[in-house]
Amino acid sequence: MTENPQSQTGPEAQPGYLLRAGVHTLQVTTRAIADEITALWNSQLGEDAEDDDYARVVEQGEEWTGPRPVWDRVPDCRTVHYLRAVVEQDGSLSGEWAGQRLRWEFESGSYTALPCRTRIEQQPRGHTEVEAQGTDPVEVAAGFASALREARERLS
Repeated sequence: MTENPQSQTGPEAQPGYLLRAGVHTLQVTTRAIADEITALWNSQLGEDAEDDDYARVVEQGEEWTGPRPVWDRVPDCRTVHYLRAVVEQDGSLSGEWAGQRLRWEFESGSYTALPCRTRIEQQPRGHTEVEAQGTDPVEVAAGFASALREARERLS
């Protein structure tokens, strides 16, 4: 399964709609898709949301050209669980974060359909970032524990 299975346009012109959802700009093929994305996105916002956070259709293009992605369906949206930590050179944790968020398929880097994926990244200032994220909270916890062990083993 691919992480971002949206359609890709070629250089030919494509009719459709342009919408903004928070900081994301999407091109979609039909008004029905634009309306459904807008309704779903806006239903997920809390009472303290800023006006710019809401999704809205910003224009109907007669046609657009270029290699930009065009959605011909409503992108997937699912709960993604995450655990993150910063491991210092002595193996101690200087920061730890956990949570869950609804993520959309067009949110590259934060969306996944996988039960768990991990990342271990050595930073220039000497600490290591460890992260696990996925759709299954049990798998995310296990993946995080394993990645944390691996990061600490790399230090020794």
